[in-house]
Amino acid sequence: MNLAVIAELPLVIVNVQRGGPSTGLPTKSEQTDLLQALYGRNGESPMPVIAAISPTNCFDAAYMAAKIALEHMTPVVLLTDAFIANGSAAWKLPNLEEYPAINPPYVTPDMAETWTPFQRNEKTGTRYWAVPGTEGFMHRIGGLEKSNETGVISTEPENHHKMTLLRQAKVDKIADSIPELEVQGDADADLLVVGWGGTYGHLYSAVEHMRKNGKKVALAHFQYINPLPKNTADVLKKYKKIIVAEQNLGQFAGYLRMKVPGLNVSQFNQVKGQPFVTRELVDAFTKLLEE
Repeated sequence: MNLAVIAELPLVIVNVQRGGPSTGLPTKSEQTDLLQALYGRNGESPMPVIAAISPTNCFDAAYMAAKIALEHMTPVVLLTDAFIANGSAAWKLPNLEEYPAINPPYVTPDMAETWTPFQRNEKTGTRYWAVPGTEGFMHRIGGLEKSNETGVISTEPENHHKMTLLRQAKVDKIADSIPELEVQGDADADLLVVGWGGTYGHLYSAVEHMRKNGKKVALAHFQYINPLPKNTADVLKKYKKIIVAEQNLGQFAGYLRMKVPGLNVSQFNQVKGQPFVTRELVDAFTKLLEE
């Protein structure tokens, strides 16, 4: 994964989360690998992270992970979990012609005279891709830091700092090409429930149950985690009460606090190896709402 980060190569890593640590609960489901997916590497190693929200969503999530990896020359982590992996649902075969095109940043013949391995697209910050064997584009990449200007091995301090910033900026700019965060439920909700990944069905059911009983509640469920949707801060700051529900001890809640300075959120955390129980969610959300 680190090699793909520094060499800037497309790669999709699928992590089907289950109960840990170690062998833990190998047949049970958790959301405890989020921080590992975000930061579990040596060095500054920014990597896009996407989370599928249901069995039927896995196809679209995998397609988008591949699209991001190929168009932005980066490894991408696709998170699912054992609950999704062992689940099933009716799924209609999609019309692939309706899917967004995947356009890798291939070099063009006219670039041969001036191209270097880490020459970048000014808009996206993505390096151009010379597929090995392309005539006129012989080059070498690898796990050692390279010069931003020539692509040869470099240990020059300022160059390493610059390349670190460029790799981070490239991932940050992916936010320009992913959907904005949507909120389901009451526009003037007194409580915003936040979740990510495979807990969507349970959180949606809990929110809808509360709304049918006269509570003003809304749901913001994240599929794109790194980078976050561009409107994340604007959406979250509209609500006085926010609760982040996840099957770990607060990894996404802590991540949101880091990414949205000043954000105040409550937490609902369970690490039981089992899916949420809707009744327990309703009770916890109602208690917070009425405090």
